[in-house]
Parts: sequence; C-alpha cells; structure tokens
Amino acid sequence: MAAYRFYIQRLLNIPLTEKEKEKEWDIIVNTAINNGFSVTSIKQLLLQMTARHKNGPQNVENKNTDKKPWITFTYYGNYIRKITNMFKKTQTRIAFRTTNTTFQILTTNHKNNPDNSSIYKLTCETCQSVYIIQTGRSISTRYKEHIRYIKNNNPQSGYALHILNNKHEFGPQETIKLIKYCKKGKLMNTWESIFIQKYHGLGKLVAEQQRPDHNPLYDLFTFTGTSEVAKQ
Repeated sequence: MAAYRFYIQRLLNIPLTEKEKEKEWDIIVNTAINNGFSVTSIKQLLLQMTARHKNGPQNVENKNTDKKPWITFTYYGNYIRKITNMFKKTQTRIAFRTTNTTFQILTTNHKNNPDNSSIYKLTCETCQSVYIIQTGRSISTRYKEHIRYIKNNNPQSGYALHILNNKHEFGPQETIKLIKYCKKGKLMNTWESIFIQKYHGLGKLVAEQQRPDHNPLYDLFTFTGTSEVAKQ
C-alpha cells in the first residue's frame, strides 16, 4: 500500500483543478484494481490521509507555502535530485515529470525529422500489396535501394523479390509512404511487427514479406480502437 499512499499524498499536495483531481483519482483506483486491491480499501486510505492532511502538522506547512511558486523538473537521473535540493531553502516548490509516458510512446512526434528513423510501406504498382520495413535513413534513399535491387535482378528485399517473382511493376517514389516515426531499437521493432500483422490480416501484405511471431499488442490496439495503427 506504500505506493498508493504516495500517490494519494501527491494528489492531496499538488495544486490541481477539480477535473484534474478526478482524473488522477481514477488512475489511482484503476491501478489498484489491476493489482488486486479493493476499491473500498483505497477509498478508506483516501479518507484517512485526507483527515491527516487537514488536521496534521503538514497542513501548517502548506499554509505557509501557499504563495510559493511551483517549478517543474524532468527527472533524468540522480543529479536532478541534487540540483533540486538546492531549492529547498528558497521560496520555491519542486515537482517532477517524466517524458516516458504511454501517450508519448504511442504518439507520432511530427516535430522530429520524418526522414530519419521511421517505418514505411512500399506499395506494388500492379497488385497494390504493401511491403513494410523500418529504416534509420531517409525514405528516398531506401526507395532507390529497392529499385536498384529490382533493376539488378537482386532479390535482396521482400519488395524486390515480389516484383521479380510476379513480374509486377514498381511505382514512382510516391508509392513509398511514412507510416510511423520512432527511434530505432526494441520499440521500433515492435511497431514494425504490429504493422506487418495489420496488413497481413487485411490481406494486403506481399507474400514475400517475412512475418514475425504474432504480436498480441496488435490485438489489444485493434480491440480498444485507440491505436493509430487503425488509421494507417
């Protein structure tokens, strides 16, 4: 329960609007339920801590600090804690935030350069089937490589193999489209697998595309209808 004491203490101390408090409370309750705690026990904990918050000695401190401004730090490591310790004796209150939220992970960051690390689809001009691939280079460079493979009769990529096997036509550079920007690594591999599963399920993936093991995340995103996968 120590974690939920911390969350409730944070809810009581950080200045939030009523709507923001309701949202924060819903998150705490849902997290507790998912971890096997009853709603009743969490509500009782809230009532106990609310009473202490109103009557305890920390309330005196809060009254004395009502006029102190809040500043926010993004928590990256222990050195941030050392920096914020310098502000303890000043007329300033400290709050921390993270950049590693689920929303930020699943949302495309359009402010970044889409010509670097990305996942794209390359469409066959003849049958309109697509080939999914990730890259850390520009899309135009990768398109030229696929076309070079085809012209040199080199089945090095699934797209080139599809064109050569079926005697289909490849299209202009407009047939290659960015579908997801993300940093290279495990997260990028996961997104690539999700898109491969998606187009395979729709019957639009080239037969020559090697499919990874089924990714349960695709089922989850499709079921909830909240993923950007469905939009691509």
